[in-house]
Amino acid sequence: MSKTSARLLTVAVVLLTAANWFYARKAKAAPQQVFQAACRSFVPLEWGEYKGSSSGFGVAFQDSTGTLRFVTNVTCEGVPPVALEIRRTMPK
Repeated sequence: MSKTSARLLTVAVVLLTAANWFYARKAKAAPQQVFQAACRSFVPLEWGEYKGSSSGFGVAFQDSTGTLRFVTNVTCEGVPPVALEIRRTMPK
């Protein structure tokens, strides 16, 4: 390879690197889309805090007295019915 070809190749690489650097500076991430839920369900505050969920038992809540409430069928725009309620009692 001749000296002229080597110089032209070096200049081309430097120009392409500089062009890529200027292009990359202008690139910005697009803002994230806002997700709107098609269905909302409401849980009363008296049910307590969320404890977890599973495919077999549904969603579980525990209130301050220890009562566990399990919801398996969530309704749209309303309070879901309690499928199972376990109340903690004092041992005898």
